[in-house]
Amino acid sequence: MDDKAKLRVKEALVAHLEAHLRATDAAVGRQDSAARLDPDSSFSVDDQSQSDQAGDLGGLYEDVAERQHGTVAHAESLDFGPTSEIRPGAIVVLDDNHYVVGVVSSPFECDGVTYEGMTTDAPLYDALKDLHAGDTFTFAATEHRIGSVS
Repeated sequence: MDDKAKLRVKEALVAHLEAHLRATDAAVGRQDSAARLDPDSSFSVDDQSQSDQAGDLGGLYEDVAERQHGTVAHAESLDFGPTSEIRPGAIVVLDDNHYVVGVVSSPFECDGVTYEGMTTDAPLYDALKDLHAGDTFTFAATEHRIGSVS
């Protein structure tokens, strides 16, 4: 994979993560709105309970949004330069699956290929770290071969 292709993968990854972040930010706004009660209006105990629940849920969404902001920033800072060994910023083909190493992400598409993020906290990364294309390793009692690293 050439440098331009890797850059397109990075851009697709960041766009994918930002889309999730926008969706979470919208959910935060909806829950914040649902949590507000008009102090000049009368409301029932049920209204108060629903407001409290919406506020609690909004707080959870805010926590998720904060983590997602960090994930986007981390993805943007990853070094996607050429590499022959598995490290953060590498793109790895393993058993016909494509991974971007260094950040957690649900599957996303780029140039007709589906990629998934692999965090450095993942047990699989521990087994892959510093290996090269063509290397084999055993993970979860199964032998795997690394198809490519770029």
